[in-house]
Amino acid sequence: MSKKVLAAALAAMGMLTGMQNAVAEDNLFKNYAYDTPIAKYTEAAGYYDCSAEIGATARCLDDVDFLDQKFTAALVFSGDKLMLVSLFAPYDRDLFGRAIGALAKTFTLVSLADGKSVLDLVELAGRAKNKDEYTAKLTNYESVALTANDLTYSFVEGLTLAKGATNVHSLMNSAPANIRGADLIVSGEGDESSIIIKFSFPKLDENKLVQQAKKPVESF
Repeated sequence: MSKKVLAAALAAMGMLTGMQNAVAEDNLFKNYAYDTPIAKYTEAAGYYDCSAEIGATARCLDDVDFLDQKFTAALVFSGDKLMLVSLFAPYDRDLFGRAIGALAKTFTLVSLADGKSVLDLVELAGRAKNKDEYTAKLTNYESVALTANDLTYSFVEGLTLAKGATNVHSLMNSAPANIRGADLIVSGEGDESSIIIKFSFPKLDENKLVQQAKKPVESF
């Protein structure tokens, strides 16, 4: 199936013009709360160990309803605490459009990545001479990445574009610690194409890593 080019449409809707939303409580997706113990997700409730497939400690649940679609949900843990929720479904053009539209209602699109490079939309908005140049570069990047069957749309929720932010990194520096991120990934070719939606709290994860690095270690 051919893949739609939709990022430029989001830009035309003004998704990078200072939108502000209330930051949700620390729920990654629906009622899946960040840092929930792995013990909560039992076989009796339908969860199964999918760590080998995911490549990290994970529990999966099939037939999760979202956007009028059945997804497989993968709950990924760090230190037996929930840190990431990913939704997997076969690629479908209509589903792709619904997913982009749903995320755009409360999230801001901040970057695209093709596995080899990243298009920082905050930086692009600052250096583009006009809206036409911005849209053209965005559309070209998106088209090439979709043709190569590897594209990640990165969103953040509850964000206001700060004055003086020159890129996504500087923008995130001033964001709340519990700002929620969402990655919409289109990957694969033909019947193997899939849509993956990942929900995380990137700054909370980063803070955890910093705290772990500060802990004293035994002599070696």
